[in-house]
Amino acid sequence: MMQKSVWRKIKQKIRRKVKRYGSLAWNATLLAIVTCTISASLSIEIVRAEQFEPVQHEEVSQWFKPGQKLRTIVHRIYVCGEEIVELDKLGYEDVVMLAGQNPHWRISVDQAHTLIRFEEHLNDLSPHCKGNAFFGIDEEGLFSLYDGVPAGEKVMKTFFQLNLPYLESRLPEGELEHLQSGIRVRDIEEYDSVLATFNEFRLDRISQ
Repeated sequence: MMQKSVWRKIKQKIRRKVKRYGSLAWNATLLAIVTCTISASLSIEIVRAEQFEPVQHEEVSQWFKPGQKLRTIVHRIYVCGEEIVELDKLGYEDVVMLAGQNPHWRISVDQAHTLIRFEEHLNDLSPHCKGNAFFGIDEEGLFSLYDGVPAGEKVMKTFFQLNLPYLESRLPEGELEHLQSGIRVRDIEEYDSVLATFNEFRLDRISQ
């Protein structure tokens, strides 16, 4: 709670000083590559979309022989992070029912027609990211999302380069060091807030 309160005060001070620059809509795809695999026998790499054939729900029947059940997974893709949930083997009627209950899920099957993949996109942080994600910068001023504190150098996603002299002149004293040591984000609101704030200090937005 204290960290969130401190960050809110910093953000307000920054926004007051740079409001003349206006706001910039953030439309980039914010998909980090950190993985959290619930099923020990499956990895994120073997369920990438390119390994599967997308199909319409009404085409599901052609995958099944009478009485057959197929291995089924839900591949959850978050704003930060991914995870795989492996379900019980499902028959045709079960798959149709699950697809009908979740029309926003994309459905596909592997090339051997032995594994069904439901793809779900969530505007949230994965459980792993909620416990481990930090925003920070490196010595070159690259603003990135880290798996753990920036000192560990486990970069999940690099967003842009910051104008460090300008940033340091606008931050309260000592807060550049805070950014260098890492700003923890525990939910999507904090994630979006920190990202939007430092987006205002991109090198390509502010001249040297």
